[in-house]
Amino acid sequence: MIENYSVPQTIVNDQVLVIDYDHYLSQTSEKRLLETLAAKRVMIEQDITCTVENMRNIFLLVENTSTEVLKWVESILHRAKDARVLVVTVGRPNVSFIPYLSQKLSGILSLHSLYKHGANVLKAIDEFGVFLEQGLHSELVKHLHEQKLRDRPIKRLILREEEVQYRLTKNERTVLQHILDGHNNRKIAELMYLAPSTVSTVISHLLKKLEANDRTDAMVRIIRNGWVDAVR
Repeated sequence: MIENYSVPQTIVNDQVLVIDYDHYLSQTSEKRLLETLAAKRVMIEQDITCTVENMRNIFLLVENTSTEVLKWVESILHRAKDARVLVVTVGRPNVSFIPYLSQKLSGILSLHSLYKHGANVLKAIDEFGVFLEQGLHSELVKHLHEQKLRDRPIKRLILREEEVQYRLTKNERTVLQHILDGHNNRKIAELMYLAPSTVSTVISHLLKKLEANDRTDAMVRIIRNGWVDAVR
């Protein structure tokens, strides 16, 4: 650790805490980072459990998006309630962090960008409260669009033909789609011009192939397998 300033009891606007999760930074890298953030009071910390309260700007330097890293980011966002928290990735910015922008994350950028544009990043954070590396702009738009679609109610689940055509017979696929549509055996028999007993036999074979206990279990399994598309 090159610089280590004592943490005051009140938030100071020019404070920057950099937490190096994977101990990636060498002494040369730390020096370079301190130079690019020269206008601020910087503390570089390798202890991921360090105090984050009362800090104004926090940069979380990570190399991957493992479950442990994501949980750690969530914990920092929870603890550092009044700070602007940004994720800095060693490589290209990772889209896995985009959903956290709705959980008080203030930005995502690469370490290269922080080295090159550190002063501008801090200026953007001061002025707008958020910074997102340009390469992620289109991914953010995509995420927001998908989020908007997810907020709409599901009108119908459609069986993906390409996923099941070699696993199930045509009758089994048709019956399964009718089950997804919420039809009972009598209605399925009526729609397919089959005897109810025939439909029961098809469903029995279907459940065995899916290793499902009943119709509900079958629906859960095909949804988990990604064999359906949701129409909203």
